[in-house]
Amino acid sequence: MDVGVVVNNIGTAYAIYNAVRYGKPLIERVVTVTGDGIREPKNILTKIGTSFDFLIQNCGGFAGEPEKVIMGGPMMGTAQYTLKVPVIKGTSGLVVFQKKSEEVDSNYQPCIRCGRCIENCPMGISPNLYGLFFERGMYGGGIDFVNEAYKWNIMDCIECGVCSYVCPSNRPLVQFIKNLKSEVKKKKKTQ
Repeated sequence: MDVGVVVNNIGTAYAIYNAVRYGKPLIERVVTVTGDGIREPKNILTKIGTSFDFLIQNCGGFAGEPEKVIMGGPMMGTAQYTLKVPVIKGTSGLVVFQKKSEEVDSNYQPCIRCGRCIENCPMGISPNLYGLFFERGMYGGGIDFVNEAYKWNIMDCIECGVCSYVCPSNRPLVQFIKNLKSEVKKKKKTQ
């Protein structure tokens, strides 16, 4: 808007076309239902007002126990606390994440210091550093890695998952961070 340009997605452009060309109000839209927590991910043309619960059932239901349902995309979407929410004109998708074990999978590689996690972090923190703190903390070494993580602002992490997604070494950085944040909280309670 600052430069006098309006950028719309294809769904909005199509709705404008139907309204101008045919006089058709926005009564339906395509919603993407996806994520590892969905049995049959798909795009669904659905009426405005349809419940999220109904959309998920039309995709075969949940594949395991869901941990989080997000309306919108995985980075900028809004977590939902109930599925009794209707599709609105701004609903573009539902992303369902399956509940995972809190144990860290050991089939990852060492950090190669590429910096992708730092470069892509929306909070401007250092996820690679927290991964190293977590690993060093597991094996002792005389340094209080929990306090170090706190000093390096680990509590600012919003656990969006970008760092794990972009990591070429497949490091489970979000799991490391969750575990470290839990340790920080425990330590702060005892102080």
